[in-house]
Amino acid sequence: MDILTDRDKDFFYSAVMLNSQMNYRTLKELIDLKVISNYRELSDKEILEDVTKGNYDLKNDTVQRIKKVLESYNDIEKVVMEYKKIADSNSIEVVSCLDGNYPYNWMMQSGMPKVFYAKGNYALIDQMTFSGSVAVVGSRNPSKYSLYATDQICKTLGNKGITVVSGMAYGIDRQAHLSSVNTKGGTIAVLAGGVDNIYPPSNKDIYDLICSNGLILSEMPPGQQPLRQYFPSRNRLIAGLSDCTLIMEAGAVSGTLHTASFAAGQGKEVFVLPNSIYYENASGGLKLLEDGGNVLLNADSVIDSIARTLMFKRMDMGCAGEMYYCGDDLSEFGDEANIEALRELSKINPEALNDNDWKMLIKDALTLKPLCADDLCAVTTLPFYKISKLLTELELNGTVCQENGKYSLTFV
Repeated sequence: MDILTDRDKDFFYSAVMLNSQMNYRTLKELIDLKVISNYRELSDKEILEDVTKGNYDLKNDTVQRIKKVLESYNDIEKVVMEYKKIADSNSIEVVSCLDGNYPYNWMMQSGMPKVFYAKGNYALIDQMTFSGSVAVVGSRNPSKYSLYATDQICKTLGNKGITVVSGMAYGIDRQAHLSSVNTKGGTIAVLAGGVDNIYPPSNKDIYDLICSNGLILSEMPPGQQPLRQYFPSRNRLIAGLSDCTLIMEAGAVSGTLHTASFAAGQGKEVFVLPNSIYYENASGGLKLLEDGGNVLLNADSVIDSIARTLMFKRMDMGCAGEMYYCGDDLSEFGDEANIEALRELSKINPEALNDNDWKMLIKDALTLKPLCADDLCAVTTLPFYKISKLLTELELNGTVCQENGKYSLTFV
């Protein structure tokens, strides 16, 4: 190939990982010993050849794996060209952990993909970072009760601007996507195969709908078939992309339980829809409840959980302010961009905000759930006397109301 672009190198990485003996442990050793600075340098043939000359203190197994990559280098280049051809003809975007648009939630977790692929509305990734996301998963053969609950809860969460993430399987996954795809929050489907590979094939209707109004993601490159061993890995991505996970129905042996396990391991809250103790297909979910899962009674507790996560997330993201605010006139942005810029500016240069700007941030914080003045102080980093003054003004003009010590918007 000619001089490789970063996009080419991302394709090359996927091709190497799937078509050679290279693995993550080998890659880590190369980076730890500063043989390469990042995964993109796996495409540099001169570096790989240098490794095989014994110029580095590498394990013999690592050197042998690099030799295998070199032996199949020409074949890997052909695979890369095939990936590019499929991606270009299907409007597939490749995203790297080295890029500024890598999902924040994945960035905060270990074991997330260095490269992944996307098809559809990628703006949903930024939206869910600031408005929240929830994984909704469950049985492929659910009861009408679980389907109804999935529909109602996903619509409620979606209309609040929360993005619903699922795996586009039959049953609960399909219902979660259908119920949220046209809401304010939208929906994201994470697939086990390439994003161009519709699986199951009979879900083509929901696939087309998500491609038009939502987002399809996969760590697998274009053209890759969804093999059985890829599904657990896909489940970890669903959990990792979300702020909490809802288990709508799960039997004793279920891939849904993998998603719950990944979510718990990532420090996320897991909610389980309660069901009959005599219903075998709910036994896995009931076991999760027995082990300390949260009971899912309605959307309110989920919104509370996401609101807490967002509060800490927004306080944590001050260092990223320059990515969102570049000194431009905020009036030129749309509402969402304006809010995002204000959030970041409040962290890096709070003195630049006036009272109206702070009021916008207060209203934004109250979008998901009512908050007390102390909570608003934590979210905005404003002192209590300032928050009290602004809340009084918002009450007087009818924007917010107070009940039991908590403030809420008079309408959302």
